Amino acid sequence: MVDQEREKYHHGDLKTALIEASEGIIREEGVEGFTLRKAAKAAGVSPGAPSHHFNGTKGLLTAVAIRVFKRLETKLNALPFSGIAAQDIRTQALGYVTFAAHNPGLFRLICRVDLIDFKDPDFIQASFDALTRYAKAAAAYFGQEPPDLHRRVFRPHMASAMATAHGLAHMVIEGRPAVLLDTPDPVGTFIETMLPSVLLATWPD
Repeated sequence: MVDQEREKYHHGDLKTALIEASEGIIREEGVEGFTLRKAAKAAGVSPGAPSHHFNGTKGLLTAVAIRVFKRLETKLNALPFSGIAAQDIRTQALGYVTFAAHNPGLFRLICRVDLIDFKDPDFIQASFDALTRYAKAAAAYFGQEPPDLHRRVFRPHMASAMATAHGLAHMVIEGRPAVLLDTPDPVGTFIETMLPSVLLATWPD
């Protein structure tokens, strides 16, 4: 097993295998069900491999979070851009909530600053890049400057825009639409039929 791990590491596969295994566990069991031992077993490596290559649980979960943020970036950047500020911020918020609904365990992970190293430079870059399109749409809507990674300025309207999408995302992954809708798929129904109206009420044309 050690020789196999060395071979995988030599080809750059071991870290990826551990990240993918960890992601799979979190998808199935949530971050609460994650352990380094489970990750090692799922990746087919020795129990000590995750700690050795990621310096413990926080290091591995940070690597997973970076991967999730990159996936979120891809999803949000693929959404249509109209150049109309109100429409674009609504589109981005809808995409953000939809991503959370499809990836509840992983979404909860990227929100847990107690479990990840939120000061890690790669994490900071990935989280900023993931939300840049959304932040630019919000800045355009409120007539403010686009975000700058190296010049963090608190803007109440921007914070409100992020809090709105984030709050709706948590409402969805916590199953709150089931209180409003008696359907086989309350989350999907809420996103398709009600959420656009909520976003329009929040950011009208």
